Amino acid sequence: MSKQTCPEVQDPLGDLEWIPADARVAALFDLGDPGVDEAAAELARASATAPGMPVVAALGLGFVGTQLQILRRQLRDAALTPRELLLLHDPAGAVVWLVRVRCDLAALQAVLARAWGVTSRTTAAGPLAEPDPARGFPHDVVFLADDRLALVPAGAGGKVRRWLEGQAGPPDLGDRRRRETPGQALARLEPAPIRVVLAGRGLLAGDAASAPRTLRAWPDRVALDAAPP
Repeated sequence: MSKQTCPEVQDPLGDLEWIPADARVAALFDLGDPGVDEAAAELARASATAPGMPVVAALGLGFVGTQLQILRRQLRDAALTPRELLLLHDPAGAVVWLVRVRCDLAALQAVLARAWGVTSRTTAAGPLAEPDPARGFPHDVVFLADDRLALVPAGAGGKVRRWLEGQAGPPDLGDRRRRETPGQALARLEPAPIRVVLAGRGLLAGDAASAPRTLRAWPDRVALDAAPP
């Protein structure tokens, strides 16, 4: 019997409105851009050294160049070729990576079992794949709606699924004013190899919660945009 495979299609993530409103970091990587790896290295450098950079940028993006290299290698191991890769940090700081893979679920689960050593099972909330400790793969794999695939910290699959699917409400920050969500802010940014939205507390030293700040990264520079009015 031949091995099940997934089509090598460069899928974008599509609509971003589903990104949880309380995401601390949302970063969209254009894997089709030849400069994305160099842009990630520049973003990691600038997040720690550039004047005026939000505090949360240094905390959330300081190792993004190394993280991107590891994720791209894992995707290659599974012969997955998404056009875009999304990085999210939940309110507790958990790191979540998402891609869109249009593939039959059973075939995708077979591919990931071979490549990553994960075992799939069906839970009341939906399908989930968990790593074999002997293989050293560091993620649970959460299968979401609209062909999205999330790589989350091992053991956190159920909790992160609830957050991604909107079943975990945002914390009460004591401010009821309507703000631009991370998904809306990310969608409005002009193209770049990497686009980033930083939200929540800690945007600048001493800041309370405020509107999202945005970054765009290229191999030779990082632009810090003004918050929208």
